[in-house]
Amino acid sequence: MRILLSFLVLILVAGCEPKGFLIEIPFKVKFEGMDLACSDTDSTVALSDLRFFVHDVRLVGQEDQEIPVRLVRDGVWQSRNVALLDFEDGEGACMNGSARTHTMISGITSDIDAKGLIFEIGVPESLNHADPLLAEPPLNYTDMHWHWASGYKFFRGGVVTDGDGFWMHLGSSRCQGTIGDIRGCLSANRPTIRLDGFEPGKHAVVLDLATLFAAVALDDGQPTDCSSGPAETDCEAPFAVLGIDFASGDSKITATPFELGPAE
Repeated sequence: MRILLSFLVLILVAGCEPKGFLIEIPFKVKFEGMDLACSDTDSTVALSDLRFFVHDVRLVGQEDQEIPVRLVRDGVWQSRNVALLDFEDGEGACMNGSARTHTMISGITSDIDAKGLIFEIGVPESLNHADPLLAEPPLNYTDMHWHWASGYKFFRGGVVTDGDGFWMHLGSSRCQGTIGDIRGCLSANRPTIRLDGFEPGKHAVVLDLATLFAAVALDDGQPTDCSSGPAETDCEAPFAVLGIDFASGDSKITATPFELGPAE
């Protein structure tokens, strides 16, 4: 417990908010269990992009109750509602990125005696169709916005090999209306991630892109992609891994490319 409390700092939140614990949840990216980076020139595969939004974070308590984690606003990567994780550093195969990265989310919770973690990938529907030029960070990050789809890219990630590769942009599709007057999207495409056994201060969340792209041919010399369009058959397999029904956009099962790893 002493080690845990050195990581989880008890704080008094300003104003009328109750006491709580500040927790930090690290995220990592791997490929077949090995660390993955943009400049992995000595490997057979390199990261070409990885950025995604996270919202509705909660811990699972010992009695199976869900304990909300209120995100800490930092003016860059996190608002009270949404966090943006960014693993690309603009180097190597990530030529379309930037040097800044953010691989940890922080939030305040009322209880740290947890046995699981749940979060959603994406931007809540209530915020998804806002003008990014007027939104607070991180929703002002225009690289993560689809103007033609009137919403955000919830997830953009990809890998490259020698002469091949695959990238995926996930977001809501089949949206009804026009910018400023969206009446909803028929395909929400927001995966739910549940990680049983998660303990704050002990575990990191690990995304293995080899699992997400397991059904993608990365050795046929023909780079492919997925932009969440209803007619894009290359989306079907990654959507299934994320637990999304490709036809409806509903989250049917907990996404499986995420697992637990050591925090350090």
